[in-house]
Amino acid sequence: MAGSEAEALRLLGAQPIGVLALGAAVSGDRARRLLEEAESAPAAETRLNLVLAGGPDPTLFQELIDRDRIFYLSQEPVPAVDLMALLRSAGSRWTAAAQRGDGDERRRTVFARRLLAATQAISAQKKPEGVARAAGEAVEDVVQAERGYCLLYDPSTETLWAPPRDADLEEERRESAAVGLVSFVVRTGRPLAIERIGGDPRFDRDADDPKARGDERFAAVPVLGPDGRILAVLAAVRRAEERAFDDEDLKGFTLLAEQAAPTFAQLRLGEESDGLPAAALFREEAVEHHNVGLRGEGDVLRVDPGWMLWTYRLLVFVLVAGLLFTLIARVHDYAEGPAVVRMGGRNDLTATADGTVSQVLAAPGERVEAGHLLVRFYGAREAAELARIDHEFELQLINRLRDPADAGAQQALISLRAERELARSNLAEREVRAPVAGVVSDLRVRVGEHISPGQSLLSIARGESRPTVIAFLPGQYRPLLKRGMPLRMEVQGYRYAYQHLTVDSVGDEVVGPAEARRFLGEGLGDSVQFAGPVVKVEAHLPSSTFEAEGKTRGYHDGMVAQAEVRIRSERVLVTLIPALKAFFETREGADA
Repeated sequence: MAGSEAEALRLLGAQPIGVLALGAAVSGDRARRLLEEAESAPAAETRLNLVLAGGPDPTLFQELIDRDRIFYLSQEPVPAVDLMALLRSAGSRWTAAAQRGDGDERRRTVFARRLLAATQAISAQKKPEGVARAAGEAVEDVVQAERGYCLLYDPSTETLWAPPRDADLEEERRESAAVGLVSFVVRTGRPLAIERIGGDPRFDRDADDPKARGDERFAAVPVLGPDGRILAVLAAVRRAEERAFDDEDLKGFTLLAEQAAPTFAQLRLGEESDGLPAAALFREEAVEHHNVGLRGEGDVLRVDPGWMLWTYRLLVFVLVAGLLFTLIARVHDYAEGPAVVRMGGRNDLTATADGTVSQVLAAPGERVEAGHLLVRFYGAREAAELARIDHEFELQLINRLRDPADAGAQQALISLRAERELARSNLAEREVRAPVAGVVSDLRVRVGEHISPGQSLLSIARGESRPTVIAFLPGQYRPLLKRGMPLRMEVQGYRYAYQHLTVDSVGDEVVGPAEARRFLGEGLGDSVQFAGPVVKVEAHLPSSTFEAEGKTRGYHDGMVAQAEVRIRSERVLVTLIPALKAFFETREGADA
């Protein structure tokens, strides 16, 4: 039996069989060593363990028998011919299993590599047409199909859309989601495998495969989003002579759709999720950088401990400075409103009766004396009436001189004297004379103009008083306004040319916009806008000129400005935390 044992050992060396025991006299120690070797041998689907024992108690190998690690067990030695048959059978079975296992592993490895490459190619695209083309190419590569298609589903228009794979050979496809095998997948959300595409009644050539002859193999799977909605359909076509799509093919096809689903989900196909636009999974810069490839090696982020220490100190300093600022700094509240410049020593002349201007006897800037005739109105009727009364008065005076005893003539003279005075007064009203000596300014009439009673005619500036500012501040601040408060004024048209004044007087009443305009007069009332009730505040100007843009400018009557008076102030901390206002007011009151 030595030759048989040698042949058996040769076979044992050629095949990775776990444990082999030969001979009729195998001791217990030998059997235990065989058990230890069998226990230490790894179990796998592609490995067979053989134990041929003669002599030891078979119960020693019971555990291996229960674990299917024993190919054949004999308590007594078997003939050499039978032993060789057992060895050959065990070796051939292991070889077949090993080859089968290597083939499956190889196929799984190849499929995994193809799936990874296809997923990367799809995710690298940014636009829908690019993703659809990459997905179609991935179907052909991963599923081993003659033709692969990717049709994007647009729920807003209920259409399936696919870009041209080749601009010279194929046009863009846009089909209804209600016909064809691909539409069946959209409606049901289930994968589909057809042995002969033309034999299925649901087949539509334009929607499923424009190049189909009718005998091709066909398979399609849906691409589902995170919420379970259909994003696209992947379709594969094999030639008639190739094998039909089986369950393994559909599993791989479905796995491709699952791996590509995140890329389809970030495409904006006119649909929004929960009212928000779909956000990209990866930043475009990162995807572009990945596509181009890394141009150089990165480096470890280094943090300088000294820099961190100084940054920490700076932050602490800023925090402390901010706290001190909120405790010390104060926020001021201002009452703001429009203001008007009025030149002092000014007499405004207005019409006392209506009439038409016949003469203007003064010019702007002309110096006149008191009583000087300035404007004359048309008064022919008054002049004629005065001439008639004068003529009658002279006739009655002659009669009185001829007969001093004539009582009727005496009474007529008395009556005509009164009428003559009234006529002279009426004629005098048709003339405007200077009440005081001064300089004519603000002349507003012209010859032929009709004037109504109360209408402004001109002004005479005496030049004996200082110019003042009349400000109209919001009425709600009247209780806070007092004489002596600082007032800041900025004339319109001269930015940042501030004039710092002192309040001379504050009006006792809060008046409405109409009353404020009446106070300004007909000439200035329309130049100022009021938002609500106002209170009048006056302050005098230190001089008749001001500095603006590096030059000396002069004030003129009626210039409009913006005035503001600081009425109160409080700490920044109190502004941020109003609850502290009572504490600080109590503290300041105690200190006072």
